[in-house]
Amino acid sequence: MARERTGGRRKKGKAASGDWLMTYGDMVTLLLTFFILLYTFSTIDIQRFQEVMAAIQHSFMGRTGILRGTTEPTAAEGQPHLLEQLEAEEVTYAPQLGDKEIELLQLLAELERVYEQTRDYLRAAGLGDAVQLRMEKRGIVMVLPEEITFDTGRAELKEEARPVLDIIASFIGKIPNQIIVEGHTDNVPINTLLFPSNWELSVTRAVSVARHLAEERGLNPRRFVATGYGEYHPIASNDTAEGRARNRRVNIVISINQFK
Repeated sequence: MARERTGGRRKKGKAASGDWLMTYGDMVTLLLTFFILLYTFSTIDIQRFQEVMAAIQHSFMGRTGILRGTTEPTAAEGQPHLLEQLEAEEVTYAPQLGDKEIELLQLLAELERVYEQTRDYLRAAGLGDAVQLRMEKRGIVMVLPEEITFDTGRAELKEEARPVLDIIASFIGKIPNQIIVEGHTDNVPINTLLFPSNWELSVTRAVSVARHLAEERGLNPRRFVATGYGEYHPIASNDTAEGRARNRRVNIVISINQFK
């Protein structure tokens, strides 16, 4: 009888030990499943982002890409406008996209709308060839070459620059966006009483343009930011006269951000 009781106690101890291992195994399995679910969720987010970028890239068929900028984007023949495409695909994409992705699409749609308005306005005013236009991730960039804005080494606006700026001001006054005016020069050194370096020249030129738009055309001066980059952001080689001429410019940037 004593042996049977002892044996019975040993069997209970083994059973209890087995139950503990099973419980531990279940817990480990649940943790593994939990982390697999977390990884799956993160993968879905990546897929959603890729879907957004694919939709954006698809909407810019035939262009070099909005984030890298392009001088003259043209839609493929029969390709729907981005806004029309967003409306047509709203049912398909809206349930799958997060708030940030939807906001990104809205910003890009607004950027394209402003770009096309600016392009059409400049063309109608006869400035389609004189003012270069491109899209960047920060907004719409209008490039005014030095030949229509300033004499070399000077920061007083040419008389022929004023009607050009007046046309641009008429358009800027219709939109709420912040305006950034940037001055750029070539790398030819300058050392005068007014302009000890190209820094001063580029800043003063930007200020001259901003002041004309704000003070003479009556636009809200709080919308404007004037800055100078000197010779340090060239768009062409400074080794040729043509390249240096392209680098001497003023950019008027219609920011993607609205003025508040």
